Amino acid sequence: MKTSNTAIFCKEANKWRSTSDTVFHYLMRDSVFLKDNNCAERFTAIHDSIRFEFLRLTETWRYSYEDVLKIKEQTSVFHDDKELQGAVNEAQPFFLKLDSIPLLESGKASILRNYRKLLKDTKLKGINTKSDMLEFIGKEDIMFRSFLAHLYDMDKEPLADITQETESICRNIFIAAKEGKIKARDAMVYMSMRTVRRLLQNSTACISDINHQQMKSKAQGNAYLWMIIQPFISIDQFSIATLTPQERSQFNYVISQLPKSTKFAKTFDIDQRALNYLLPQQLLKMYVLTL
Repeated sequence: MKTSNTAIFCKEANKWRSTSDTVFHYLMRDSVFLKDNNCAERFTAIHDSIRFEFLRLTETWRYSYEDVLKIKEQTSVFHDDKELQGAVNEAQPFFLKLDSIPLLESGKASILRNYRKLLKDTKLKGINTKSDMLEFIGKEDIMFRSFLAHLYDMDKEPLADITQETESICRNIFIAAKEGKIKARDAMVYMSMRTVRRLLQNSTACISDINHQQMKSKAQGNAYLWMIIQPFISIDQFSIATLTPQERSQFNYVISQLPKSTKFAKTFDIDQRALNYLLPQQLLKMYVLTL
């Protein structure tokens, strides 16, 4: 193939995935790849070769941010998974209710103090049931949205402890699921939807700051760029299938804002062409490497 577009890319990527899954399933009958060692080596070589060709195809079309999202959605192994979609629909009202809860009306220091207290109290109490998990997600959502309201002034705040404590709590939730205290499906779906929600909230907060604030330093600008494009990188095949209509709309907002603003390019010290064309190409290449 000399060129491609989004529709062709999705069609061929799905064909590649389907064929490789079939061959891999056959090879896995010999779990240590001894009986069909030559076949296994050929499969690996061909698979890598096809991945290389898909990387080449990313440079044959001016893929946009919207194209990157469409390709990720349409090539996800969970695309059209009715059971997963049913679980998402079941969880959606919980997250919609969170939007109606007001932010904390306090200063930066108070929010950080309350955020740390929530994480400390949650770790001490532990999360052993679905109700515990939902209580944490709800309280954390208020803290996180309140935190984002002061994001511009957080550039020099030491926040590593908040990140580490949050990761520890999330890990404990999945341990509880592994031990059967929480249904695995509930843990996977609710935590995925929580993560997607946070990534998009963070991205849109950064966009708002860039449109209305002057970046304090190049380091802050670079950090903001990373947070804005993070949804394209961190929302994986499972998570992208848990997007609600509201979050898809929020993602569309991010997509619409990134390429059109000369202020974005200036803030990030990036050529407009690189922001509009080369960055989506790199994001698509990163995705291809995960296939």
